[in-house]
Amino acid sequence: MAVGDITVFNRGIYTFGNNLNLASDTFRVYLMAGLTLNIDTQHFLSDIVANEIALTGYTAGGYTITTPTWTEDDTNDRSAWDFENPTWASIAAGTINYAVVVKWTGVTTTSPLLFAIEATNANGSSYTITIPAGGILYLRKATA
Repeated sequence: MAVGDITVFNRGIYTFGNNLNLASDTFRVYLMAGLTLNIDTQHFLSDIVANEIALTGYTAGGYTITTPTWTEDDTNDRSAWDFENPTWASIAAGTINYAVVVKWTGVTTTSPLLFAIEATNANGSSYTITIPAGGILYLRKATA
């Protein structure tokens, strides 16, 4: 599955600017069904966890990202956040509408929501969120 539109939660913007450490933080990707995004009121995993899918082959608690990196790109005057393609070996066919990335603190009520990626339904086989080669989120300098 290719990456669809990305929506950054307001809490995600705050977390990136104030409280993020790629070297020591844990990040997870959760697959959601029937989730309606509200970037103003959804701040923590506990606000949306009821929408986590319950399909055979998917383990509740999401996929733990193992290779988060920031890359400096002087040619394009930006920095990119990147990580491996989250993959589940086999998920039963079913509805999925978002993959949500969180900074996992060990507790759903304090794990901030970073961003949501539009996702497609599972078709009963391997399921992968394909992250673009150049990264998934960019920070770039402001231009006047």
